Amino acid sequence: MLKALKAATSSRHAALERRFPLLDPNMSIASYRQFIQWLFGFYAPLETQLMSVSSWEAIGLDYRPRQKTPRLRQDLLILGDTDTIIAALPHCDHLPPLMNEAQLWGCLYVIEGATLGGQIIMKHLHSNLGLSANSGASFFDGYGCETGTQWKAFCAAITACGEEATGGRDALLLSANHTFDALSEWLFPGSVAWSGASPETLPYAATSAQREVGAEHAVPSAHR
Repeated sequence: MLKALKAATSSRHAALERRFPLLDPNMSIASYRQFIQWLFGFYAPLETQLMSVSSWEAIGLDYRPRQKTPRLRQDLLILGDTDTIIAALPHCDHLPPLMNEAQLWGCLYVIEGATLGGQIIMKHLHSNLGLSANSGASFFDGYGCETGTQWKAFCAAITACGEEATGGRDALLLSANHTFDALSEWLFPGSVAWSGASPETLPYAATSAQREVGAEHAVPSAHR
């Protein structure tokens, strides 16, 4: 299952990584904070949706301690945002569907896998901006020294349960790609190549209205 997921998502994963501005040595704290705001706008509604599903017991994975939104909120507060500013941030409303176990596993593969990449980003943030887990970069610190252990635990769980998940293998793979598409289009509008895309993917295009709502918090164009 893991090999199939990696193969199915490799092009989307690589495309998203190329657009991330966080390895730019010239990135400012202000631009970093704006990028964290947009990540919050994606993870907050996604994790609300994740925690509302009723099949966690059947899946055999407790996602509660893995939630990313609290870390993003903590980072924003440390970086100077207030609760009022955070509450007004725009939220992505074109999220991947999470209607069955297969779709849950596909989505989780993407957001849990991101914790590994976060370790690399963390080193650059510390070197370029002087940030640490306690000074505005707890999201990218992931689970700290337990990140590798937590990833291995997740891999064991998806390997054991993913193949038999309700919805089927194809739905799991498609959900992983939908999650990449939703995140990419939210962070970098117009980045997803919609021509030839499956109809199921098209609803994830971010709307101009979403961008206008959060214009004052927008990611600088140089970082899109």
